[in-house]
Amino acid sequence: MIAAELAVRADVLVENFRPGVMARVGLDYDTLSRTSPGIVYCSVSGFGQSGMMAAWPAYAPIVHAMSGFDAAFLGYQKNSSVPPVSGIQIADVLTATFAFGAIQLALVQRLRTGRGDYVDATLLESILALIAGDLQAAQVNDGSIPSYSAIRSKDGYLMVVVISEKVFRSLCAALGRSDWLTDPRFAGRAFQRNGAVLMEEVERWTMERSAEECERLLMGAGVPCSRYRSLAEVLGNQHLRARGTFIELRDADGAFLVTNPPFRLRGSDYSSERSVPRLGEHTRQVLLEALGIGEDELERLATEKAVVA
Repeated sequence: MIAAELAVRADVLVENFRPGVMARVGLDYDTLSRTSPGIVYCSVSGFGQSGMMAAWPAYAPIVHAMSGFDAAFLGYQKNSSVPPVSGIQIADVLTATFAFGAIQLALVQRLRTGRGDYVDATLLESILALIAGDLQAAQVNDGSIPSYSAIRSKDGYLMVVVISEKVFRSLCAALGRSDWLTDPRFAGRAFQRNGAVLMEEVERWTMERSAEECERLLMGAGVPCSRYRSLAEVLGNQHLRARGTFIELRDADGAFLVTNPPFRLRGSDYSSERSVPRLGEHTRQVLLEALGIGEDELERLATEKAVVA
């Protein structure tokens, strides 16, 4: 089997089928590791490779609902009893991030021991890691986590986070409200207990200014603040452009921007590819270089639809 021959030559194999599928076609970790003990094998699934829920179908919205993530998110919304609507596939992206880290860990371990490992990454457990604080709060009486709401400016909304006494003092200085330092509602650490009241007062100030001016003045004073930006604005952000956050990618339909990996290695370039490969574009090259399969055999495999080339 071509897939098996490629797999035993690989450093890493990542699969996203339901548990049991890879075993049925002879491509599971136990089978491959007999001939390739150094392979790092990662299975990504909704609920894991074992347990009563392992075979259940899973997509990010299902996991968001099942994990309590949506319920936790709803708990921070005002005047709403309906679970939130979202098209952002948080569980998918988060699980890929955890899988990436686990694969690197397994590769480091292989350098030390010579043996690979099996990574079992799940959407459900990944999303639970994202709401660790909420899980802790759910186990204690009156457990709560600070929440932050948008406040209005003359022309949009702002997020202002006053998380420490140092930031509170900077806020007072920026707004010219030194009286808040002795105001019993805010003095000491009372501003943390009365955060909603504090933001109402801050909003009186921001409502007299543009969002851009508020951001500039507060950030300049050391107060964490951001105006709410559209994705179009983010794509044009000069800071991100200068850092190479986005790269132009081309396919048959034209060019568009995608994100580079969100980290930098000083001695290596891990930027994204510049074009989207067509289906089967590299089949001949990979099979020739990795397995030594010649043109005649490739033609036969393509005719039999065993490969796309």
